Amino acid sequence: MSFTDAVLKRRKVLLFVLIAIAFGGVAAFFKLGKLEDAEISVKTALVITQYPGASPHEVELRVTDILETAIQSMDNIDNIESRSMAGYSEITVNIDKSVKTKELPQIWDVLRRKVNDISVAMPQGASTPMVVDDFGDVYGIFLALNGDGFSDEEIQDYSRYMKRELLLVSGVKRIDLFGEQQSCINVELSQEKMAYLGIHPASIIQILNNQNEIVDPGSLKVGGDRIRIASEGSFHKLDDLKNILISAYGENSIYLKDVADIKEDYVTPYSSKLKYNKIPAIGLAIAMEKGGNVIELGERIQTRIDELKASIPVGVNVNRVFYQPERVDIAIETFMVNLIESVLIVVFVLLLAMGFRTGLLIGSGLIFTILGTFIVMLSTDIMLQRVSLGAIIVAMGMLVDNAIVIADGILVDLKKGMRRNEAMSRTAKQTAMPLLGATIVAILAFLPIYLSPDATGEFCESLFLVVAISLFLSWILSLTQTPYFCDLFLRGKKYENIEEGEADPYGSKFYLKFRHFVKYSLRHKTIILLITVFFFVSSIFVFKNVKQLFMPNLEYNQFIVEYFLPEGSDIETVEKELGSLESYLLDQEEVLNVTTSLGVTPARYTLVRPFTMSNSNYGELIVDTRDYETTVKFGAELQEYLNENYSWARARVRYYSAISSEAMLEAKFSGPDPQVLRDLSEKAEKIMIDEPTAIKVTNNWKNQVKVWNPHFSQAQSRLTGIQRSDVSNAMACATDGLPIGVFRKADDILPIYLKTTVEEDKYMESLENTPIWGARLTSIPLRQVVSSIDIEFEDPLIKRYNRRRAIKAQCDPAPGYNAPDTYSNIHDKIEAISLPEGYDLEWLGEHKNSADANENIGKFLPLAFLLMVIVIMALFNNFRQPIIILSVLPLAFIGVSYGLWITGKAFGFMPIIGTLGLMGMMIKNAVVLLDQINLEIKEGKDVLIAVIDSAVSRMRPVIMASLTTILGMIPLISDELFGGMAVAIMFGLLIGSIITLIIVPVLYAIFYRVSTKNVMDL
Repeated sequence: MSFTDAVLKRRKVLLFVLIAIAFGGVAAFFKLGKLEDAEISVKTALVITQYPGASPHEVELRVTDILETAIQSMDNIDNIESRSMAGYSEITVNIDKSVKTKELPQIWDVLRRKVNDISVAMPQGASTPMVVDDFGDVYGIFLALNGDGFSDEEIQDYSRYMKRELLLVSGVKRIDLFGEQQSCINVELSQEKMAYLGIHPASIIQILNNQNEIVDPGSLKVGGDRIRIASEGSFHKLDDLKNILISAYGENSIYLKDVADIKEDYVTPYSSKLKYNKIPAIGLAIAMEKGGNVIELGERIQTRIDELKASIPVGVNVNRVFYQPERVDIAIETFMVNLIESVLIVVFVLLLAMGFRTGLLIGSGLIFTILGTFIVMLSTDIMLQRVSLGAIIVAMGMLVDNAIVIADGILVDLKKGMRRNEAMSRTAKQTAMPLLGATIVAILAFLPIYLSPDATGEFCESLFLVVAISLFLSWILSLTQTPYFCDLFLRGKKYENIEEGEADPYGSKFYLKFRHFVKYSLRHKTIILLITVFFFVSSIFVFKNVKQLFMPNLEYNQFIVEYFLPEGSDIETVEKELGSLESYLLDQEEVLNVTTSLGVTPARYTLVRPFTMSNSNYGELIVDTRDYETTVKFGAELQEYLNENYSWARARVRYYSAISSEAMLEAKFSGPDPQVLRDLSEKAEKIMIDEPTAIKVTNNWKNQVKVWNPHFSQAQSRLTGIQRSDVSNAMACATDGLPIGVFRKADDILPIYLKTTVEEDKYMESLENTPIWGARLTSIPLRQVVSSIDIEFEDPLIKRYNRRRAIKAQCDPAPGYNAPDTYSNIHDKIEAISLPEGYDLEWLGEHKNSADANENIGKFLPLAFLLMVIVIMALFNNFRQPIIILSVLPLAFIGVSYGLWITGKAFGFMPIIGTLGLMGMMIKNAVVLLDQINLEIKEGKDVLIAVIDSAVSRMRPVIMASLTTILGMIPLISDELFGGMAVAIMFGLLIGSIITLIIVPVLYAIFYRVSTKNVMDL
């Protein structure tokens, strides 16, 4: 007894299962976790070390190199990048892409141990290295809290209150604040008063530290009690600090307020700041717990915010900079529209081709398959997001393939007069294994995506899982639900012929014309093959005119303006220039809101946005527009405006993309000598500048910066008693301030900075005459303790890659060109640059991302191909028929090439995925056709007649399966991410259907040496 017979004998059980799938699928859809993009682990950690006062070169050798040596000994390291700046070391540790996400916590523990063990080797004055392993967290919700007329301190207090309350919302994992200004206490000493009163700055520092130090004074034993002795040492009010006694001679007492101006202020220069529509703001970045439903979380957060508004003043606004729940909700609605459109298209095609009842029952199988897929997704923690939603639509047409084959066979058997019970199960019995094998082959076509270990593969892995689940369910339902529904609904004279042989199901004019064409093709095999080869060769030449693009931009009504001034620029200058640009943008009707971030990217609120680390010369604008079309159009216009009006800055418009890098094209030179590296980079940059298809040429070391260098004199040191540290402390006081302690204010700990007043109108002259205090009670001007004061130049940062100094020459493609276009024009010239011994060149940027992603897929393509061949061999148990199937696979490229060329879609990662899926679909159709030929021959037909009859009998299932897939993809054509893949599948399958129905029979006749001379007489 076959599986279908067994199920049909238990129809009530089957009916109950179908009802359970219907209700369970709907419930699962609403319970499924929903996100915008797949949860991808960013396998990156940062190791940050402060080394105040050290030059970039000193930081590199004394801190970065030591830490890199220790980290390099770890297992599973992909690469290590570092940047050494004045007083700051930052090491980026990238873990091998093959490491599973669940293994990362253990790897980060190993990293901490390595860093902790080597921290004893850090130079004096360096901070303890800090490991940041949540660098890759994606927040999903980014709010900006601001209020016109409110002070920065008030907005910070309200934002902390909001953070505290929103952390209690169910599903919130963490909240980070961005843009808070660090408060401090500035103690500005009067040099004249100190000199007059003979007060040494060192004594003030010592008194402050002694007063602020917390010491445990112990406890008293009184009777049977133990009483703790209180210690009041810390500063709690500003007056406590002002009224510190620093000197007392007889009746004259001198307080700190007598020689210094003491006030609460903000640390300068600030490292980051946020504005929303030109008003200072604090950002709240909210991360969701793993596996949650971001739409439901957004509703809970918005409800709580509405409740909290009653507790904060009118005028304090909570603005949405990026709100993933809203975007996911729109994406789900769009998906449902696309899904309904696809289902209606598929059902409509089936209704036209196979009749009303047949079309409806096959369409119902499609619905049951989708609902069943939702149930399995819920049970296996596959979330609804961009790729998994697209996967369902991609699989839409394929999901009815099996049902079409079964239903078509049942219709034919009924019209032939076969007994009803036998007709319901005969086709299922005959085609169950071939359809299973063909389904497995279609699934295996997507296997390389799932096995690809890089971020691109992880981003798209749900595509394989959802396609595999849905296709397997479609096979099961085609063997059960399809015969059951056929038995229920295909009744009446239209579907049944009692007298056997009364009607020929393939006797219509359409079938007769197709039969004639098949016979004609078999008679003129050579001509048909030559025509096929011609189109295949021509498609190769056509492909040269197809645009190349690794990953398209995503459809966001938002874009980013990155703004870099030359290295060494002050962050306040960046703020001023971005302020004017912000005003210009807010005057444009296309712009809704503008968020300004200074110093750093505010938060990784979505995985697909470019991310820039902390730089004092950097700022960015997050610009909201009405829709994606406006984003593209206005973004291009804005780039021209930036080029014309902000030519001194590196300002560029960036869009959201699934994969992005610092620059789209990067030529990395590595070697020991910084100057040689700069020379090599300059040569590469010159080639890029001369190339019309390249713009925004720069390098990642940027320009050298000025350094004001007072050369300390050892001879003067012996005469004056001034030490090098005395000079550094005095210069710190005269500029940014010397940290000398902390001030405790409520929950905050504020640093205390000691400063000396400097005349701003004579700033440089005042600095050169800064009083330097040593061991003596009198100060000495700076000029008397240094041999000279020079303005010098140095590299502001030194970058390394895998412990070698490395510089990247960078550029982007010009408008109208893609990265592959520009790369093809410059790579030969740059690779021709003569490299000294010990220096290397490597291409990075989007070119490397594309090459790595394609390489990772290609790495597992042979495995998938081998498994496909094994399945096909198992189905046919011979060599010739698998060879026939594999021979037609390259011909799918004809449709892919011409389709992309005609539609103007670019060929990249997603079309490659579509081409892989197309191969699986073609194999599936060819397997079903060859299996039918074998069945016809087994029934005793002549081989030639069996070939013709099989092609005719399989014509409707193949055409229907292809049409439903092709037309079901229509909603995806306009999608930026899936459009290229949809076109590749649609045009490829269109040509593939012809290849299956015509070329496969022709190759069969050739391989089996079937004589076709008299074929036209049959």
